[in-house]
Amino acid sequence: MEFFFNPQGIAVVGATPNPLKGGNAILKNVLFGYRGQIFPVNPKYTKIEGLTCYPSVSAIPGPVDLAIVFVPAPLVPAAVEDCVGKGVRGVIIESGGFAEAGPEGERLQKTLTDIAARTGIRLWGPNCMGLVDCVHRHIFSFMDPRAQEREEFIPGTVSLVVQSGMLSAIFLIDIMSNATMGVSKVCSVGNKVDINECDILEYFLYDPDTEVIGLYLESFSDGRRFLDLCRRSGKPIVVLKGGRSRAGAEAALSHTASLAGNQRIIAGALAQAGVSEARDFKQMMDLCRSFAVIKPAPGGQSRVAVLTLSGGAGIVATDFMAEHGLTMANLSASTRNTLEKLFPKWMPVTNPVDLWPAMERQIAADVDVYSLSLEALLSDPEVDAVFLHVFISNPRSRLNMSELAARIHAAGKPIIIWIIGRRDDAYAFQKEALAHGIPVFTDISRAAECLAAVLGERYRPAPMIADKKDHRTMPNPLQELLNSASGPLDEHLSKEVLRAGGIPTVQEEIAVDAAHAEAVAAALGYPVVMKGLLPGGIHKTELGLVCMGIHDDWAARVTFASLMGKMEGRGRVLIQKQHPGRVELILGLLRDPQFGPCVMFGLGGVMAELIEDSVFAVAPLTHEEALKLIGRVRSSKVLDGFRGAPPVNREEIVRILIALGEIGLCQPRIREIDINPLIIGEEGAAAVDATIVLG
Repeated sequence: MEFFFNPQGIAVVGATPNPLKGGNAILKNVLFGYRGQIFPVNPKYTKIEGLTCYPSVSAIPGPVDLAIVFVPAPLVPAAVEDCVGKGVRGVIIESGGFAEAGPEGERLQKTLTDIAARTGIRLWGPNCMGLVDCVHRHIFSFMDPRAQEREEFIPGTVSLVVQSGMLSAIFLIDIMSNATMGVSKVCSVGNKVDINECDILEYFLYDPDTEVIGLYLESFSDGRRFLDLCRRSGKPIVVLKGGRSRAGAEAALSHTASLAGNQRIIAGALAQAGVSEARDFKQMMDLCRSFAVIKPAPGGQSRVAVLTLSGGAGIVATDFMAEHGLTMANLSASTRNTLEKLFPKWMPVTNPVDLWPAMERQIAADVDVYSLSLEALLSDPEVDAVFLHVFISNPRSRLNMSELAARIHAAGKPIIIWIIGRRDDAYAFQKEALAHGIPVFTDISRAAECLAAVLGERYRPAPMIADKKDHRTMPNPLQELLNSASGPLDEHLSKEVLRAGGIPTVQEEIAVDAAHAEAVAAALGYPVVMKGLLPGGIHKTELGLVCMGIHDDWAARVTFASLMGKMEGRGRVLIQKQHPGRVELILGLLRDPQFGPCVMFGLGGVMAELIEDSVFAVAPLTHEEALKLIGRVRSSKVLDGFRGAPPVNREEIVRILIALGEIGLCQPRIREIDINPLIIGEEGAAAVDATIVLG
């Protein structure tokens, strides 16, 4: 990948002297900061922008590492083949008109894929804006050349991967014009015919100029590789995924699939890999810049002190601290003593620290209450971070940025600032703060959110364990069934597979006739549940094929006859011990096209789809990941005992979740598994109803 970012010689294919065309913009941008040899390529011209222009890449006399191609889509394959002949290592194709443009564009894109596979040349794009390196001033893009003339590049440590081409340019313009953060690199990957987000992410993991990585993606080219790279990263990663809808869920065959949508699996996978997920563009940028400049103390906690000039602002900040899981620090006795000397006697010292009464008291003495209070909070061993409110149009809350940066460095604790005041003052303050590496926000809730994200960025999971094969084996008849059948298996067969995979199930047996139903029910012990199993039928309750609370032989016979009548003799009757329980859970497995087998956990029963309190993680699961998965459901406290009920054995659920993931890994034809409910009773957990869908 190095030849894309630091090439030895660049050819601009489609260069033109016409300032209104992209080929001219690309050439001017390359000339702006790149210091190697530049070769315009266009058979119509002999010179462009003072440089010798060549009719083809193969006609260039010197070595060329990188070609930037901006010609009409039908001409691109020939241009790439010309690059192959020259020995060019990488091509950035910024032309549009490929898979995004219909069948003919798809054919052209397939041609590019074939060229890359056959020759080994690396292709970036097509339909992209290329890359911009603000640190080295490499602009390999057709973005408006006047942008860098009007606005100043702010080199920084945040690198971005953006699937949308135009959006990458908009990000840069917004960042430069608002002085919000410094940037290392911005990469637009477009249609990802070859180079994709994983390739660039892996490069950024080892790039010395990159400390934080942000990605806007509309799809994952290789979900499992992406997650493994995120796990390996020692750098914070923020992802904004476009396309969060539940489109396609209406075609799902099971609860598991209908609860997944698109976003639930992605959110679960990213959380499992230690990635921060953003929900909009501004949030993504704010999280990235916060990770870039806020450095929590090693081993620190999340105890925050709020320093404000407004009691109301302090109360609102406290609310947001609690909302984002931060703790308001209990100030030490030493800090309280220091602040009490500044405060009027009637004003108690609390956190948030409202400085206005102290400022009013000390105005005649010309005491810098703001600085003294901030110093006390930074020195307090009970404080891990300070949330500072600054009314920038008030001279009493003026800050010396150099001194503040020095204090932050000396204390080894982060400060985050919320500002409010006149617009021009706010911009000047924000720009000065950026130069000193101090994060500034104009919104209290976003400031609290970003501080919480940074203080919580301590857990980085281990690299993904290999997709191991489970030591358990399926009995031959079951394995043959899994190899040959398709669509949904009935409940009884599904639970036989689960049981063979190490998942406990309720006691049950198929009844062949009414007399057998009576005998089976008596042997299991009343009360029992009787179910009608129709071929291909999944939702038995809606079909009236589930009968509970059967207490005697006569009821067993009558129910058998009734179920067979409803099924018109086409199905089977399953009898199972009615399993009393305290908690009903839903567990599942879904084979996602991007991440492979994913395990689901949530609260179950008939309300599962209504409540939608379920979470996903990518298999295989470690013990720690399974525990974290259980803890991520909103109502996980129910498992700890509710209204006097004993707590659920989470270790048992962990074992079941791990086994469920292993079944999915070992049986690639399983598309979905739905266990609803898994009942937790006095004797442990048991799958009471289940469906397996084969692909």
